Amino acid sequence: MKAQHLLILIGLLAVLLSSSLALADACVDCHKDPKLKVQNPKLFYYYEDFQSSVHGVAELDCVDCHGGDAETTDMEKAHDGVLDPVAFDQIPVTCGECHDQQRDTFITSEHYRILKDDGLAPNCVTCHGAMEMDFIFVTRVKNTCSFCHNLETGTLPGVPDRADYVLNKINIMKGYRSFVNTHAADRVEVQNLDASYEDLIARWHRFDLDEVEVDAKTLLGDYRKAKAQAMKDRRNN
Repeated sequence: MKAQHLLILIGLLAVLLSSSLALADACVDCHKDPKLKVQNPKLFYYYEDFQSSVHGVAELDCVDCHGGDAETTDMEKAHDGVLDPVAFDQIPVTCGECHDQQRDTFITSEHYRILKDDGLAPNCVTCHGAMEMDFIFVTRVKNTCSFCHNLETGTLPGVPDRADYVLNKINIMKGYRSFVNTHAADRVEVQNLDASYEDLIARWHRFDLDEVEVDAKTLLGDYRKAKAQAMKDRRNN
């Protein structure tokens, strides 16, 4: 008899758990509905882009960025306040909940000051996109910089080319970093180089190109030396 009661209890728990999971996916259930493709294609394709994005792959939920209530099928309650965290001037705050290093440097930038003063400066999604979150292509960043920094506006028109130059250095560095992380015998050095790399990427978001350019060249040199040593160690072994 006890065993029967236990089975019934387990069955009830399973039903409750499945109901809870179903409710937790209320955002997804609605936004993946093919009918939305006709009724509101922008929102439908937002969902599709999110599914294949780094955030979707990492299994973040809609409410992690948007807020709202994912446990109700009532549209008004589900969408209560969902636009506030993704308002243009609030994006750095929302993204910064996870990307705190980038946020902490970005809020010290001139871009952030202008963004807070009049809203006419880039935020995170200007370069990174809202949902797709593709890897950042250098040309994409250069073209984005050119919207404001060009000869017509007269606002530091040399910035796009300098940003392009620095990011190309960082992209070259990525190849060396991958080799060193895989093959270097000195794991302490690998950790130190990784820490310097992560710090450099975070400080890029201050957009102090003078500082980042110098540090990128230095770190690239360090990675080249580490790769040469790793290759020498492999030959000797």
